[in-house]
Amino acid sequence: MNPVAAAGRPALAFLFVLSLTHGVVDLTSGAIIALLPAMREAYSLSYAMVSLIPLFANLTSTFTQPIFGIISDRSEMHWLLPLSVTLGGLGLAVVGFLSNYWLVLAAVVVSALGSAAFHPEGAHAAHNLAGGRRALAMAIYNVGGNLGYALGPAFATALIAAFGLRGTWGAAVLPLSLAVWLLWLLPRWRAHEQEAAARRNGQAAPGETNWRGTVLITLVVILRSVIHLGMTTFVPFFWIDVLGYNPDTAGLVQMIYLLAGVLGTLLGAPLADRFGTKPVLIASFALLLPLQAILSFLRGWPLLIGLFGAGFLVVSTFTTTLVMTQDYMPRSLGLASGLNLGLAFGMGGVGNSILGVVADHFGVLVVMRVIALLVVPALLLTLVLPPVRLAQE
Repeated sequence: MNPVAAAGRPALAFLFVLSLTHGVVDLTSGAIIALLPAMREAYSLSYAMVSLIPLFANLTSTFTQPIFGIISDRSEMHWLLPLSVTLGGLGLAVVGFLSNYWLVLAAVVVSALGSAAFHPEGAHAAHNLAGGRRALAMAIYNVGGNLGYALGPAFATALIAAFGLRGTWGAAVLPLSLAVWLLWLLPRWRAHEQEAAARRNGQAAPGETNWRGTVLITLVVILRSVIHLGMTTFVPFFWIDVLGYNPDTAGLVQMIYLLAGVLGTLLGAPLADRFGTKPVLIASFALLLPLQAILSFLRGWPLLIGLFGAGFLVVSTFTTTLVMTQDYMPRSLGLASGLNLGLAFGMGGVGNSILGVVADHFGVLVVMRVIALLVVPALLLTLVLPPVRLAQE
């Protein structure tokens, strides 16, 4: 095979393994979020206390993902993949056995640390496996995470329905099994990446960091993260407390929003490869603006359809912003992922905790409308992002 052509082809088998690992890591994150209503009921928590749980998880990512990213840029750390999935599963597994609120927060931090360790190394590995199809490779990588996070609520609901809150022990089975498989697979993975690196010898060296683009895209991701975390945290409470629907269905409503993002990720990546990441990002926020604005006025099936559309548009931007951050920081791919998925997403958790205070004082309905307003500055920032090159075939 022509070495240039071979270098341009994504390594699909390893990308799918990476996507599966991403899915299991984020399954634990999605499950923890879905446990919030059950923990509020069991421990008589306020909205502010509930919102502290995702805040602690995201602050862990904020302070550790950039560090993991810097280390990933300097040395190969694929051993973090099995370690991270193990920590994510074990942290979730013990949540149901802890009656003390602060111990619950500690377990959530352990699980979040696994997620923080995974994402920079995972995004770096996806870039190395991408060939010339950057957005496609990142979409395959991200869709596993999106699907895992989306299935997290149903996974948690099933465990609680079968075993009660202590059913979280079942969350450790899949991560531990996957970790063993990854340890067996890593030597072949390393050999493939070394061959791919040899084929890329002679290509142009990556350019310098575009700091203006990096700062602006980080601000976009922070706003997007507040929107996303706000929706995943407060849509169940909007469904239960404002609309008066059965609490048993709240997790499924949350899952509709998140599963829509899986479809958005799959459809958005080919568009980004074809038309460029910036135009696709602008279009996503432009379409989201009117849809997010009417969500709090909808009921029943129209609301579910609106949530599907909002989830489709919000989560579809995850791949786009990650590719753009790496384009702005071509020599620091791990750090780019750490900033995009760690620092910016963690700051989104801070914003989500503020939404919790707003919910305590003014109600969940007001929170839904505040979330809609945040789309406006996100869209304005995307309009002034520096251009990035189109992905090469």
